[in-house]
Amino acid sequence: MTHVQPSKRIPFTASPQFARQQPAFLLLFAVPWASMLSLLWTHSLFPAVLERYALVPLLLSAVLFGLPHGALDHLVPLRQGWRLTRRWTGWGLFLLAYLGVVLLYLGVWTLWPMVAYWGFLLTSALHWGHGDLDFLERRLGRARAWHSGATLLLRGALPIVVPFLAFPDAYERLARSAAQAFHAPLSAGPLWSASFTQGLTVAFVAVLLVSVVDTVRCAASRRAAVAELTEVALLILVFVQVPAELSIGLYFTMWHAWRHLGRLLELNSRSLNLRPVSLRGVRRLALDLTPITLAALLMLGGLFLWSAPRLHSAEDLTALYLALIAALTLPHALLVGVMDRTFTDVLKRSH
Repeated sequence: MTHVQPSKRIPFTASPQFARQQPAFLLLFAVPWASMLSLLWTHSLFPAVLERYALVPLLLSAVLFGLPHGALDHLVPLRQGWRLTRRWTGWGLFLLAYLGVVLLYLGVWTLWPMVAYWGFLLTSALHWGHGDLDFLERRLGRARAWHSGATLLLRGALPIVVPFLAFPDAYERLARSAAQAFHAPLSAGPLWSASFTQGLTVAFVAVLLVSVVDTVRCAASRRAAVAELTEVALLILVFVQVPAELSIGLYFTMWHAWRHLGRLLELNSRSLNLRPVSLRGVRRLALDLTPITLAALLMLGGLFLWSAPRLHSAEDLTALYLALIAALTLPHALLVGVMDRTFTDVLKRSH
C-alpha cells in the first residue's frame, strides 16, 4: 500500500488495471496533436478549399465523436454506483432532471438569446478547460494546487477566447444565426464593444502567464511540462491562424471529445470487466452511446423542422446545431465534474 500525498491527484495510469495500457495513452496524445498539426499544414497549403468547407467538422461532430461523447451520461451514475441510482426511481429522477435542464436552456434561447449565447461560451470554456486539466492530472501525474485554476481557465480560453479575438465576425454571425433560428432577432448594432475585446485580451494574457508558472511548478517532470506547454503553443497557433468555425469544429471532435471518449472507454470497460484497449470494449461503448446519440439527433431534427422557415444557409443550420449543443453542455458539464471527483475518490481508496 503506497501513501498518496494529499496535494496530488493520482495519475489515471496509476490504476493497476490500466497501468500498462500504453497504446491508449499514446493515442490520446497522438490523435489530437496530429489533427491540429494536419489542420495547420493543410490550411497553409489550401486555405481557400478548407475555408469553403469550414463547417464540415462541426456538422460531422453530430455523428463522429462530438455529439456521441456525451451520450453515456445516462449510464455514468450506474457505472459509478451513485447512491441516487440504487433504486430505479432515483435514476429516473436523474434522467428527468437532466432532460429538464436541456429543455429549459432551449427555452432561454427563445427568450434571451444573448444570455444563452454567453452562457454557452462560458460553460464550454469551463468544461473544456476542466477536461484538459483533468487529462493532465490523470495522464501526466500533474499536481493539483490552488493556482491550477489558471490552467483550467487557460485551457478553456484557448478554443473559445483566442478564436473570438482572432475572428470576432464569426462569433457575431453565430449569435445572430442562432437567435434567428429561435425567432428571437437581435438588435442591429454591435453585440459587444471594442473595450470588451481589449479587456478580454488583457485577461487572457494574464491567465496565460499565471498558467505557465503553474505548469512549471506543478508538472510531474520536465518532460511533462514541455508536453503541456507545447500543447498550449500548438493550440494558440491553430486558433490564431485557422478560421474559427473550422478550428473549433476540429478541436471539439478530435481533441475534447476524443479524450473524453478515452475516459468513457475505461469507465465502461472497468464496470463490465472488459479490457479497455480491445475491440470488445470499443464495440460495447459504441453500443452504449448509440441510443442517446440517436435521441439527440431526433431532437435536432425536430428543432430543424420547427426552425426550417428561418434557416437559409448551412451556417444557420450549424448555429441551430450549436444551440442544441449549448443546451446539452450544461448538464453534461455538471455530470462530468461529479464523475471525475467520484472516480478520483475511488482511485484513492484503491491505493
